[in-house]
Amino acid sequence: MPVQARLLRQRISGALFIAGAVMGLVGNALHPHTAGLDGAATVQAIAQNSAWVGIHLTIIVAILLIIGGLIGLTERLTATSGGPLARLGVAAALLGGAVVTVSTAIDGFVMKALAVSLNRTPAAEATTALSIATAVKAVDFGIWSIGILVFFGAAFACFGVAVIDSRRFPAWFGWIAVVGAFGSAVAALLQIAASEEVQAAETTFLASSLLLTLWTLALGVWMWRGREDAFVGAPSLDPAVADVGP
Repeated sequence: MPVQARLLRQRISGALFIAGAVMGLVGNALHPHTAGLDGAATVQAIAQNSAWVGIHLTIIVAILLIIGGLIGLTERLTATSGGPLARLGVAAALLGGAVVTVSTAIDGFVMKALAVSLNRTPAAEATTALSIATAVKAVDFGIWSIGILVFFGAAFACFGVAVIDSRRFPAWFGWIAVVGAFGSAVAALLQIAASEEVQAAETTFLASSLLLTLWTLALGVWMWRGREDAFVGAPSLDPAVADVGP
């Protein structure tokens, strides 16, 4: 591939990472955290939040952009020994990203509609309506927990190890992703074991997801500046690619 074309594709991937990370930071900063609230309090908080739908749309777009960046990163790692793990990471990102998107859509759109409807429900029917909303929230919780495990845990762990193994980036890039992925997996497993939202899991996931988002942002800047080629030096699995100079 011509050098200029390769650099352009690398910068597009970097731009996707940067845009996705910024939108993710904004969306998560605005998203209220309801661990510890009972069903009625959670539904009431959703109904009163006028930005609820917009926040979740922002998060969904951020996930899409970051997955696009990960696909571009995989292309840059394909000719290295980290290529197979990067491809596995893409598979996990696509699967986990789909699960997270479904969960985010349920939380952002279905729960919002149910919460608004509950506020307009006659008192005699309020208990039934609240039970329905609580049941939907419980289903969403299960989907979200699996999404955390696959997308934030498995996918980023694969990419972290692939980056380390490829030697195309500073090794600490990879280790940051591995640490963030490990923390996310722990948070997901804590929630799955408890079968409900727990503060320890939420705190662990907030810290881990923030670390992964900042990693994504830093990696995007690195790729946009064309710095990745400075670390090319790993044995290539594709001699044609290995012979292409920076």
